[in-house]
Amino acid sequence: MVKKDSDLINSNIIWNSLISVCEEQANSLLKAAFGPIVREAGDLSAGVFDSNYNMIAQAITGTPGHVNTMAKSLSEIFSKLDVSSIKDGDVLITNDPWIGAGHLFDFIVVTPVFKNDQLINFFASTCHITDVGGLGWSAEAKSVLEEGTLIPVSFLRKNFQIQEELLSIICANSRVPKEARGDILSLMSCNDSGVERLNNLLNKFKLANLDRITKFIFKQSKSAVETSIKSLPTGTYLNTLKLDGFDKPIVLKATLKIKEKSISVDLSGSSPAINRGINCPLNYTIAYASYGIKAAICPDIPNNAASLAAIQIKAPPGLIVSAESPSPVTARHVVGQALPDLVLGCLSKALPGKILAESAGALWTISISGAGDKRFNSLNVALGGMGARPQSDGLSTTAFPSGVGAVSIEVAEAAAPVIYHKKEFLSDSGGTGKFRGGLGQEIIIGTSTNEPFILSAAAFERTKQGPAGRNGGSRGGKGEVSVSDGTKIKDKGNYLIQKGQTIRLVTPGGGGFGQARLRNKVLRRDDFKNGLTTKN
Repeated sequence: MVKKDSDLINSNIIWNSLISVCEEQANSLLKAAFGPIVREAGDLSAGVFDSNYNMIAQAITGTPGHVNTMAKSLSEIFSKLDVSSIKDGDVLITNDPWIGAGHLFDFIVVTPVFKNDQLINFFASTCHITDVGGLGWSAEAKSVLEEGTLIPVSFLRKNFQIQEELLSIICANSRVPKEARGDILSLMSCNDSGVERLNNLLNKFKLANLDRITKFIFKQSKSAVETSIKSLPTGTYLNTLKLDGFDKPIVLKATLKIKEKSISVDLSGSSPAINRGINCPLNYTIAYASYGIKAAICPDIPNNAASLAAIQIKAPPGLIVSAESPSPVTARHVVGQALPDLVLGCLSKALPGKILAESAGALWTISISGAGDKRFNSLNVALGGMGARPQSDGLSTTAFPSGVGAVSIEVAEAAAPVIYHKKEFLSDSGGTGKFRGGLGQEIIIGTSTNEPFILSAAAFERTKQGPAGRNGGSRGGKGEVSVSDGTKIKDKGNYLIQKGQTIRLVTPGGGGFGQARLRNKVLRRDDFKNGLTTKN
């Protein structure tokens, strides 16, 4: 018994150490990245895989869209490449949306780990590259071929030699070539740091490989997830969610089935794919839909291949949630990041009173580019409110479900000639209830040169109707985008903002939970005192 307990303790220590290795890998990327959307906002993922392409552990830092797509990426990559051709010192790269994280801006880099001339593991990382050519950050493209440069599975490094020819192609097609090159090399560098840390871990615990600990991790994770699912009421639960869409509304439909040891979600009945760049590849759909379920039923179980295996997401090809190449996909997160709310709506019927209200959903990507003599690109995110929870208020200006932060005003203004005239909580934007929805924010932006600029409205969502409340709570405030001359921005197109004008963004607030009359008087008074509401 002593030996068995000792083995269990040691296995858990190694498991936690492995997660720390991945976290150090991610932190290396944060420190080395050139683009502020990675360095400041944490739009990335990092993880370690076994030799059969199964994700063993991931960094806590990162987004579900990156991590959960990356979990499937390696098997796709090696379906196109003979693994026996991989040698020590090689590194692979691709930004294929149907292999990686759903659009051309996200590159995945894969590095093999060899020990005693045997391939034992892989490290993989993903991050957002500021610009990849084409139309840039815009939903106007009719095809992925217009959206930028697609790099098929290729060698970024061969026999420890960087493939400069490949890098030159990527840089030649980017409006910010130095940032593009820097971010790609930072992905390779962070994987190298992961390899070094893993070798240190293996030596510390006198292990030839991770095979034994991998079996332990997968067994424990599988058992824990199945135990969580067994506690749920079996049955079939339906939900429908409506989004603004591009030029007409989009409908998302889910049929969620809870069985004894698994959960499946069928997205049949959702709107078909369109000829604008808000389509979502199925791999990105799987990432966020499965995240919504896992966050609700077993948030404490680390993410890996086994903990994700009990959740299956499917959709017939050709829908907006299962778009096929060459559908345009730049702003795929408009749909993808609404999917947690969709599946949580199903779970709220299985677990009444236990699921949070709807949140703002899609990150409001602020993409501004110079249209005058001074050319520039500025990319940032505006965060909305999180839905109120069954026992507490929703978090204000928090990126749920993506988890990224915003680039600070100081960094954004230093990187491009933009000026933020205002950025603050918007009073009354959180849905009322026993627990209040998180607040959205108001942002006013112009240029420091007063030159004209182009705004891409590709990711502005929930402007027709705010996120729904739960259990009698009210809707959160809806989003709004306008120009200082009074123009209302009503679709996801590109807009030329004239010299001297500013734009005003109001992000959605989260839905409320429970009836407003049940809200604690002290909480109500504090909201008013702190300016979160205008009514006491």
